[in-house]
Amino acid sequence: MPDHRSWTVLTSRDLLDAAPFLKVRVETVELPDGRRIDDYYQFDMPSFACIFAETADGRIVTYRQYRHGPRRVGLVFPGGHLSPGEAPLDAARRELREETGMEAEHWTGLGAYMVNANQGGAWSHMFHATGCRQVAEPVADDLEDTEILLLTRDELLQAIGRGEMHLLTQIALVGMVWQDDIARALATASRSGKP
Repeated sequence: MPDHRSWTVLTSRDLLDAAPFLKVRVETVELPDGRRIDDYYQFDMPSFACIFAETADGRIVTYRQYRHGPRRVGLVFPGGHLSPGEAPLDAARRELREETGMEAEHWTGLGAYMVNANQGGAWSHMFHATGCRQVAEPVADDLEDTEILLLTRDELLQAIGRGEMHLLTQIALVGMVWQDDIARALATASRSGKP
């Protein structure tokens, strides 16, 4: 029978501290069966909110911009890092307003997910926002040039088919919202307080 207990961290040493965006450390860990790994690398990055936002007429709020990780331009959803001590929903509301100038009538939390299973990293807090309406001008303080697009379902699907949405968190969010059974299960789990 497999032993699914947690690993024990015996030591942890910081290798790089580039706060607030990245911290790298190396840990010595002991597995439940007694094996020891002396160089298990871990990354700490700020958690972030990712929002599938829809207007009252069903258009999906996206924007096109360059992302340096994949080194290409693509479609993304509104979202961004949580500030220290900020609740995920508060961050989602703030990011939607800052990036698009919109507010939503209804919010559904779809859970929080670790981006990298073995090295850690950031938690992605996923949300579905409906009834979005323009209330202000977007705040243009990001490094990237941004083009806000309000797409129909078909337009978004075509863009995905062309490879224009290439970040895993973005595609996962589309699947969560558009797969009714998954969305219902995630909304239920979110209301129960499970991460």
